[in-house]
Amino acid sequence: MLNYSYNFHNFFSLTTNIDYFDGLLHAFKSTGIADAKTAFQFVLDNKLKISLLNKPVFNMMLGYDAQTDSVEFVYPWIRPVCARLTFGREGFQFTFNKNYLRFSRIVAEGWEVIDVFRSLLMVYLIKSGMYMAHSAAIKLDGEGILIPSFANTGKTTTAWMLCMRGAQFLTDELGVLDSRGNCLSLPCSSLLTSGLAKSLGLNLTRNQKLSMQIGRLKSKLFSVRFAAGGLRLYPEDFFEVSDSVKIRKVDFIQNGIDDFRRMTFDEAVGRLMAIRNFELGWSSNPYLIAESFFNPSFDLEELQKTEREFVTSFMSKMEEIYLISSSNGSHYKSLEDHKPQMILKPISRLTQS
Repeated sequence: MLNYSYNFHNFFSLTTNIDYFDGLLHAFKSTGIADAKTAFQFVLDNKLKISLLNKPVFNMMLGYDAQTDSVEFVYPWIRPVCARLTFGREGFQFTFNKNYLRFSRIVAEGWEVIDVFRSLLMVYLIKSGMYMAHSAAIKLDGEGILIPSFANTGKTTTAWMLCMRGAQFLTDELGVLDSRGNCLSLPCSSLLTSGLAKSLGLNLTRNQKLSMQIGRLKSKLFSVRFAAGGLRLYPEDFFEVSDSVKIRKVDFIQNGIDDFRRMTFDEAVGRLMAIRNFELGWSSNPYLIAESFFNPSFDLEELQKTEREFVTSFMSKMEEIYLISSSNGSHYKSLEDHKPQMILKPISRLTQS
């Protein structure tokens, strides 16, 4: 039974039988999905059995079923690891067993369930004339600011600190963009470090403090790859979340040195694509590569060309494009120093609504 349903701005729906996507899509929980344009289904099925016998095989693990247009995965681990990705006219279905969840977590490299979803979503968005950037986004005085960067650079810190001072929140992880230059809200759960929680003056409960301490210990023992540490909170519990905003400015953030400067158009396009290649490498996802190998109508090269055209067009509409580099991760302070008109109110302690 697919008892978890999400409807993203009536643009796409996702249904599943596990709570795996709740941190990402909790703000879009839905009881009905009829208005969404396309559907994603992610189904955990421990009875799933797959055989690549008498089927064209991409490598020892991936095969293709032409009758259903499905890329199939099977690996003889301790127990068989199985998954099937089916490409349909109305959306995508990804079915997998519990061993696949464990296996993909260890291997990563595009195999994880979240990577499969983000890659499929990028394909759908690009085909629909939209895009997804690895970025934060806020709304201030009616204008949108997109803040692209790599992971663990400061997107969450920047977004939360600016929203603490009066900006409206859209996302601190993934910015969904349309051809008109709008960004749709995606307020997924934010992972806050103890340092950020302290800077924000969060009034944490005893259980939250304990959870943060345990998370920090796990990250030291197992590395941030398997235990990210920190505390997950929902931004809408602290800030006003805007449904969408017209993006007028782009502020790339990086760490290492202190710098604040305008960027050229070509540099901005190159940087956004570099971030995408590293964080959202949809075009190198093994399932999509296999689909393009077996199904000539699925043209990865044409999708990449369309993607580049979108990024170029989007950046050409921006009024300002800046690079903000910080030696101590305080990008929001650089914004404050160079754009004092942005700050709407002084810092105050945050409490959960």
